[in-house]
Amino acid sequence: MSVPGSAPGCGPGVSRVAAALLPSFGLVVFAVTLFHVLFLARGTETLFRDSDTGWHIRNGEAIWDSGAVPRVDRFSYTRQGSPWFAWEWLSDLAFGVAHRAAGLAGVAFLAALSISLTAWAVARAALFMGGNFFLTAAAMVVLLSVTSIHWMARPHIFSWPMSLLFLVAAESERQRPGRILYGMPPAACLWANLHGSFLVGPVILFLYALEEAWRNRSPQKLWNRFAAAGVVSLGATLFNPYGWELHRHIFAYLRNHYLMDHIAEFRSFSFHSPGAFYVELFLVGAILCVPVMGGQGRWAAVLLTLGMLHLSLFSARHLPMAAVLVLPLMAAALTQEARRRSTLLSLINYSERLLQIDRRVRGLVPLAAVICAALLGLGASERAGRLGFSPGKFPVEAARFLEASGRNDRLFTKDQWGGYLIYRFNGRTQVFLDGRSDFYGREMLETYARVMEVKPGWESVLKEYKVGLVLTAPDQPLAAVLHLSPEWKRIHEDPVAVVFERSA
Repeated sequence: MSVPGSAPGCGPGVSRVAAALLPSFGLVVFAVTLFHVLFLARGTETLFRDSDTGWHIRNGEAIWDSGAVPRVDRFSYTRQGSPWFAWEWLSDLAFGVAHRAAGLAGVAFLAALSISLTAWAVARAALFMGGNFFLTAAAMVVLLSVTSIHWMARPHIFSWPMSLLFLVAAESERQRPGRILYGMPPAACLWANLHGSFLVGPVILFLYALEEAWRNRSPQKLWNRFAAAGVVSLGATLFNPYGWELHRHIFAYLRNHYLMDHIAEFRSFSFHSPGAFYVELFLVGAILCVPVMGGQGRWAAVLLTLGMLHLSLFSARHLPMAAVLVLPLMAAALTQEARRRSTLLSLINYSERLLQIDRRVRGLVPLAAVICAALLGLGASERAGRLGFSPGKFPVEAARFLEASGRNDRLFTKDQWGGYLIYRFNGRTQVFLDGRSDFYGREMLETYARVMEVKPGWESVLKEYKVGLVLTAPDQPLAAVLHLSPEWKRIHEDPVAVVFERSA
């Protein structure tokens, strides 16, 4: 029975005014994540802790200006004009447009918005699958801790909500068959142009097809629907600027053992890192939930969990997506198990009552307030100089010196700084190498390492590529050797970087 003044369908004690003014559980998750990413975790700088963001932005702007996806490289002098797969071109375009609209503040807001919407969607997905209110809240704490290891303004953040979309669609189809699977091929096509992890989507559908085929009790022949949706979605990924060559390129990249072993983000997670407790908690919890899911006949969830655990242990970069996909399944499985325990029924019933109220809350006013506060905070951070590539990590002062002095010789620098310099000079100063390891390949990476580690032949590499300037950290072996070399003179030094110029 509704109280006087309540909106139709708003339920006991929830008036129209309250429904608009009160924040829902999902909004709380969204707001906490947004402010945590942008301000509590110093996201205005940490979102830019990887210099690859720089070339993503500039590539996106070039796509916007030209109306075409690049086919050859224009950022380096070592491989200028060589064929290049800009396989995340649509993400680059999004970052480029955001940068044109509001500078790095726009890029930061776009990245934080994607991360926050993912957290909101995970919370709603867990509740939709039958998760308990309290277990879902606990899962959100773990989610934020695990995904924070990859909170960066890079294309992978768009793959998190895309992967969850496929999982929710599969769960929705399993619970109540309808037309939602029809939307998966367009989603797969979109994903294929955003990030290289797009094959996860069709795999999720195939796993649900296997579960339904194994159970063999569906009058709607769900396994056929899942399988067909998976096949069509896989075919839809071919609609990208590179066609099937994109798939071949990605598989070749992932099979390159040298790159997998030498690129930091492909290595396994270090449990000595800050926040490792939550990563360990997630992994252990997921392992313990596997037999629970199996006992409930949730074989697709079991296979998906085991697959994501394998990828997470192999490479730390897979941990965030694993958390996004597995935590809702864990919350649902544990809630179903808790319902069988009479001692927990009162808690379960209380959770259900809270959820009934939460479903009737819209929270439009708090949502608008959260967005406005985030934008105002970004503006304040930008004015205070706390937004963008950190001067304590990137050669900001050295780049300012190079620009002021008018020097534009070929520059050798660390790969971790290449993307920043591409951004800083907007392509006017080309780099020896940057973070596009799939583009440069093993031979070029080994050539780069020969110089950085001052191995035999390092001088001949600099001469071969006609390098006139070297920008490196003061504590690097290369800096010490160049300081003693009569062929090079130091022309700038600050706490972060030192610049040498060829004198002979």
